[in-house]
Amino acid sequence: MADNFCFNHSDAPAVARCAVCGKAVCSKCVVSKNGGNYCSEACAARAESSAGRVDTALGDKKKIDAKLRLRAIIIVVLVIAAAAAGIFYYRNNKDDVDRAIRKAGKQVSKQADGAKKSIQKGIPTSSSYKRDKENLVK
Repeated sequence: MADNFCFNHSDAPAVARCAVCGKAVCSKCVVSKNGGNYCSEACAARAESSAGRVDTALGDKKKIDAKLRLRAIIIVVLVIAAAAAGIFYYRNNKDDVDRAIRKAGKQVSKQADGAKKSIQKGIPTSSSYKRDKENLVK
């Protein structure tokens, strides 16, 4: 029941609530500013200063978003430039690149064969695991 009456005048019916503190106010006490209802000039001023901070925060957010978009564009441009440089280098040095790829492939195969042999040496010949694996391969 107390919510239906003014915070300052207990016998006057409330017509609005303060947008800042939520107090119920009557028609004599209500302070209307910038489309809002307040219980006092202090609350109205507090609301106005809060609105300024919100506007500043929104402006800062727009600046940050613009920086992030710019950063993303720069990254995309750098990736495209790196890909173009790689393609240009490959086209001008195709034989060298192919030779290096074949050499790397041989080294990988050699290392894989060495690893396979070392694994096979580590498994005893009487092992049922090795026998089962050999049967699967056959």
